[in-house]
Amino acid sequence: MPRALIRAERNTKYGLRLTEFFRVPVPEEFSNLVDLYEIRYKNLDSIYVTAIEDFENKTLSSLNDDDVESILRPYLMKWGLMGRVLGIRGCKRVGRKLRAMDLQLTKLRHEDLSEIDLDDNVAQKSTDVYDEIMNARWNSDMGRSKRVGPTAASKALHLVAPNLFMIWDRKIRNYYELGDNGGEYVRFLLNMKRWLKKLEPTIMKLQDKYQKSCTKIIDEYNWIKSRT
Repeated sequence: MPRALIRAERNTKYGLRLTEFFRVPVPEEFSNLVDLYEIRYKNLDSIYVTAIEDFENKTLSSLNDDDVESILRPYLMKWGLMGRVLGIRGCKRVGRKLRAMDLQLTKLRHEDLSEIDLDDNVAQKSTDVYDEIMNARWNSDMGRSKRVGPTAASKALHLVAPNLFMIWDRKIRNYYELGDNGGEYVRFLLNMKRWLKKLEPTIMKLQDKYQKSCTKIIDEYNWIKSRT
């Protein structure tokens, strides 16, 4: 496997640790892997597309059990493969947490990763909301304490603000040599924002082709790349 990180000349509090950043893919490779994802997962992704559309106009403060059952559960458990991690109780816990965080999250819902300035203030807010969702806990049917965790947290945030928050999972984190806390998540966002600039023509073509957000297009590349 080629190294996913190469040296950079700068360092920031939330972004580039040890002066490293993620290697920008060659446009042709990027396009080919996104196309491969679409071939393999087009049918499954219909659940994702429906969830994003249905959730877009939902007011977080009014999320209810019907929303959890009709949107969060298929999105997180069937499409997101979070059934073992969350189960029904976990999905309900995510719904309650999103509802409780209405004030924090609503301010970020219509932001775009390609345009937002991830300065220290915004980076800290993103770190805080990620960590709060990740560490939300509940008791399982067996009475064991469980938490949402890093992968489900990123998927929940992406559902809330699909143009801002990226999805990641363990394989993606391992490929890019990342930890799973909020600071590392923001580091991931900063580097993906850099990709958006470097690969803008390629990503725009793929967005037009598949009618998905720029963050989802990058996620499709990351999903395949981290598994090959």
